[in-house]
Amino acid sequence: MPTKLSNFTIEDQLNSSEETLISAGSSEKKFIGSMLLFNTSSSAVEVTLWLVLTATTGTTGSGGNHAFVKTIPANSGLRPSDLIGQVIDNSMKLSGKAGTADVINVIVSGTTET
Repeated sequence: MPTKLSNFTIEDQLNSSEETLISAGSSEKKFIGSMLLFNTSSSAVEVTLWLVLTATTGTTGSGGNHAFVKTIPANSGLRPSDLIGQVIDNSMKLSGKAGTADVINVIVSGTTET
């Protein structure tokens, strides 16, 4: 199966409601090789990420289906090591949201197998 290096997100910023960042079609798989979340705000911002089926809505709190929840300090970057190395299989997505809209830059790269 052919693979190629890909920038999955470029110039993306998280909204304050869940949005899809990366999805895999029915005939592909994506491998997260690197990820950076950077808070451009002057305040700390909580970020939530989900690795779920495409049709699934992310939930938070006790019993939620989130894969990552962290507060990123002001003007700081964070590499979510728990998600680096994960596979987004066919019909899956990586989605996310931030406590404050349009201040968290998301940079994700990896490989796509078709």
